[in-house]
Amino acid sequence: MLSKTRAIIDCDVHNTYRSQVELYPYLAEPWLSRLKEKGFGYPLETFYSSVQAKRLDAKPEIGPAGSDYPLLKNQLLDKFPIDYAVLTGEGISGLSYMPDIEYPAVLASAYNQWLVETWLKQDERFLGSLHLAVQNPEAAAAEIYRWGAHPKVVQVSIPTATTLPLAHPFYRPILRAAAEMDLVIALHFRQPGPSAPNITPVGMPFNYMDYHTLVSLPYMSQLVMLVSSGVLEELPNLKFLLMEGGFIWVIHLLWRFDKDYKALHRLAPALKKFPSEYIYQHFKFGVQPIYEPNEADKLQQVIEAGELQHNLVFGSDYPHWDADEPDFIRRFIPQEWEQGIFYDNAATWYKFFKQPDQ
Repeated sequence: MLSKTRAIIDCDVHNTYRSQVELYPYLAEPWLSRLKEKGFGYPLETFYSSVQAKRLDAKPEIGPAGSDYPLLKNQLLDKFPIDYAVLTGEGISGLSYMPDIEYPAVLASAYNQWLVETWLKQDERFLGSLHLAVQNPEAAAAEIYRWGAHPKVVQVSIPTATTLPLAHPFYRPILRAAAEMDLVIALHFRQPGPSAPNITPVGMPFNYMDYHTLVSLPYMSQLVMLVSSGVLEELPNLKFLLMEGGFIWVIHLLWRFDKDYKALHRLAPALKKFPSEYIYQHFKFGVQPIYEPNEADKLQQVIEAGELQHNLVFGSDYPHWDADEPDFIRRFIPQEWEQGIFYDNAATWYKFFKQPDQ
C-alpha cells in the first residue's frame, strides 16, 4: 500500500549543522586540525540575493536556518503535515567544487556519519541523502557502499554542474554504486564557487537573478548525455531526481531528442528505444519552484502535452526563500494529480517504501 489521501513525501528539506563543530567527532587528524584552522575552504555563496537566501523566520537563536530540529518540525513537518522528509543538507554540496582530492572526501564521510547518527534518529519521518566529493569517484563509491544498506538512506546528492558530464566513464564508480545499492541520484544546484564549472555556455551569469533564471541549463546537459551515452542500458537500475531545476523544459527536450534520434540514431548505438522512453523510466523532477502562470490550466495543459505528471514529485525546499508549501502547489495542479505528485511518484522511487513493513 502506498499512502492515504493527501499524504506527503517532501523530497527536498535542507537541514544543516549549527556549526562545523558538530562534525569534529567524526574526523581524525590531520583533517580535524585543518577544519578547525581553515574551515571547509570554499565560499558558501557567490551571488548576492536581495531577498536573502533563507526565510528569516526559519533562523533559530543559535545556528543557521535548517539547523534547529524543533523549529523545522514546527514550521514544516507538523504544520502541513509531512509524512516523510528527505533531508538534502545545506552548505555541504560545495565539497565537489574543492580542488583537493582527499580532504573533501573525508568531510563528506564525516557529514554522512553525522547525518545518520544525529538527524535520522531524531524523527521517524526523516530519510537521508548522502553527500559525496565527486572529484574522487572511488572514495565517493565507497561512501555509497558504506551507507547504502541503511534503511533510511535513500539517495545521494550531487551538484548539477560538474566538471565532466556525469555520463563520462570517470564518474562510473559513483553511478554503479548507486545502482547497486538502489539509491536515487539527486541532482541539485548550488551557487558555483571559483573552482566550479560555469552553468551556462557563455560564462558566469552577471547576478543572482540571471543565475536563478538560467539554472535549468546544466540539468538539460546532464540528462541528454546520460541518455545518449547508453549508461542507462549498462545500469538499468539507475534513478535520477532533478530538484529545483524546473520541468517545463523537459517537454521541449523530449520532443527534440526523439526527433533528432530518428535521424541520428547511429550516433547513439547503445540505445534500444527512443530517448523519451529512457527519460520517463529513469528520471523524476521536482515541482519546486513551481511555475506561476496567470492561469493554472495553462500549466496543466503543457504538463499533459508532455505526459509528465507521473514524473513530478514534491519538494518544499525548506527553508529557502523560494520554498513552496503544499497548498501553494495545489493552486496549479488538478486534484487528481495530488496523490501522485505529493506521494506516489516518490514512493515508487525510494527503496524505503519497498520494504515489507512499509
